[in-house]
Order: sequence, then C-alpha cells, then structure tokens
Amino acid sequence: MNNPRVWWRPPGSKDIYTMEASDSGTSCFRFVPFRLNGDFPSIEWKGHVVKAEFPENGTISTDELYCETSTSRDEHREAVMNALGLIESGELEKVVVSRIKSVEGHYSPEDTFKTKCQTHNDAFVYLLDHPRIGVWCGATPELLVAASDNRVETVSLAGTRTKDSITSMPWTSKEHDEHELVTDYIKNILENHGATDLRIEPREDLAYGDLVHLETRFRCSMTGNIVELANDLHPTPAVGGRPLNKACEFIMHNEGFNREYFTGYLGVESASGSAYYVNLRCAKWQKGGVQLFAGGGIVEGSDIDSEWEETEAKLRAIQSTIVNG
Repeated sequence: MNNPRVWWRPPGSKDIYTMEASDSGTSCFRFVPFRLNGDFPSIEWKGHVVKAEFPENGTISTDELYCETSTSRDEHREAVMNALGLIESGELEKVVVSRIKSVEGHYSPEDTFKTKCQTHNDAFVYLLDHPRIGVWCGATPELLVAASDNRVETVSLAGTRTKDSITSMPWTSKEHDEHELVTDYIKNILENHGATDLRIEPREDLAYGDLVHLETRFRCSMTGNIVELANDLHPTPAVGGRPLNKACEFIMHNEGFNREYFTGYLGVESASGSAYYVNLRCAKWQKGGVQLFAGGGIVEGSDIDSEWEETEAKLRAIQSTIVNG
C-alpha cells in the first residue's frame, strides 16, 4: 500500500508545503468528509510540516476506474423543486443542492495543482494522494476556522454571482437572506463555545476567479480544542442547510450521489496555529477521468434555472484549471 502524500499552498503565499509523517510530529493534517459518521473516514496523519517543491508530473496515479456519474438538468431541477416544496411548507429554511459532473480524459493532478496555485492566489490549494480515499485536488476560497494564540477567525460565505452579473444588477434580498442564515448560525456556535471579544466585520464581496461571493468575517478570543470547534461548525448552512439534520437528510435522499469529501473540510493543526478550510471547488481523480462537484443554496425565492446556471459557473471555474496529462 502506498503511503499518503499531500501538498498545499496557503492563501496569499507562494510557498508549497507537505507533511513528513512521524509519530513524534507536532503537526496534524486532516481531511474530513461531508458526513462525519458516514461511509467515508476522516483522514489524519501526524508529522512535520516542511517546505516542498511542486510534485513531479507523472508521479501520482489512481486505480479507481472512471465512472460516468453526472447529474442531469432534469435531476437537478427535481431536487430543487423538492427543496422549494419543503421550504414552502416550513420544514426547511435552506438546503444546499449539489451536483456531480464526470469528465472523461487523461488529466494531470500534479499540473492541475500547479495551475490552481498560479490561478487562485487567495484560495487554499491542495493535492492529496491517499491509498484509502484516492486522489483529490482543489482550491477553496472558504475558511472554516483558524486559530492562533487563542485568537479565532472564521467566515460566513454564501451567495454566488458571476462578475458580469454583479456589475449589472445588485445583490438580491434572496441572496442577502441566504447569507444571513449562515452568519447567524456561525455567531451562535461561537457564542456557545464561549467566544469573547467577538467582532463581526462588515459584509463584503469576495472575488474568486470569475465568481463573486458574499462574505462576513468573524474574529474573537476563545480557548479549547480547535477540532471540536471545527466539528461543531461543520457542516455550516453554507454547505448543508437549516435545520441542519433535516437538510442533511434531504441531501442524502435527493442528490443522487455521495458527496464523499466535497463540502467536508481539510487543513493543518500545528503548535504555531491551525487553519481548516471547507472543501469546495474540488475534483476527484479516476483512471480515465475526473469527477467535479458544485452546489448552491436553496431558500425561499430561489429560481430553478438560476440555480442550475450558478452550478454551471462553478463547474466551469473548476474545469478551467484541470490540465490534460
């Protein structure tokens, strides 16, 4: 069995890092699925964080055979309609409906990782090769939680537009309401964990390639276990919904595929600080193709066709940096 390998580039950095496995290591890399107690395990390994070069092309492969599994427009439409029905009846406030897109071909995870690092400077970019769960690569704009010296930071990220649409039409009340659901959820979790000196920054637009998101940043003081806080925050309404259990039940029965590690979280905990990110804008490699994932939040007032177009824009952003092998 091959040993697990991982490379990452933090937001705003030019440096690449990797984990040298060691039982005496002071750091831990975690890769956590969407469902904490589901079919896919939480992966973690201890070791030492060291600077690295980009992995050499042709050194990573997978034995998992390509499987053509793509959500059709009709399947997505039906899931969104089911969600709107439960929202209208009051059973749900919000639920995130995702889709999967399989792309046949031979693609290089190493070159894709390098391209994503060059393209998405403000994202957490990673490449993971693990014998139990396969090969994953992504560039996520969403921080789940970061901590250093009892100072904690997290963000509410919800609401998505293309840059072209945001210049011609302002954010709608539907998008602001969707964002506020996530913001209120995170605020309550932080307060329940004893946050003090809590500061909530003014809402801003966050650009990510050709996409723009609504973002609210939180900063506070807190003691305790950062992984416990991460697990309580995860999944936020930005990737699950509200009420959480009802939304996750809906996702399991209506999406038509298992998210696995898409919308899970990943990152590094060390003595100097910790940072975990929501696993968005990611792809899973297979022998002969890749699987891409994207979703959107459904709330009262969501338009079925607009929701499809939002996922199309997200998938285009991911696919634009997938490099032929």
